[in-house]
Amino acid sequence: MPITTTDVAGQSNGQLSSIYNTLDDSINIQDSFEQNLNTKNNELLRKQQIQINQLKEIEDKEKLLLTRSRMLQISQDRNSYKKKIIYALIAVIFLIFILTLVMYVLYTRKIGMAKNKI
Repeated sequence: MPITTTDVAGQSNGQLSSIYNTLDDSINIQDSFEQNLNTKNNELLRKQQIQINQLKEIEDKEKLLLTRSRMLQISQDRNSYKKKIIYALIAVIFLIFILTLVMYVLYTRKIGMAKNKI
């Protein structure tokens, strides 16, 4: 049985159709991979933005903590200064009281001695 041109054309059309189907499937798979990659990329970008926001919040909280710590230190220093002033005033009051007592005792002795001489 001799091979005719229609047989050769039919076989080549079948091979071309098979190649076309294979290429079409390959293109569909590539499109699917591309969509999957785009989805993953968008998800990673979203997570990266969330992480950047969280890092900014942490930095802000650290700055706030440092500010409050410094304010507390300043407040403690002021309280310490006020304590020193209060203790100094109390010491001055006691000094005046003691000096008053000493002067009273000396004055009464002087008056007592003056009476004894007369």
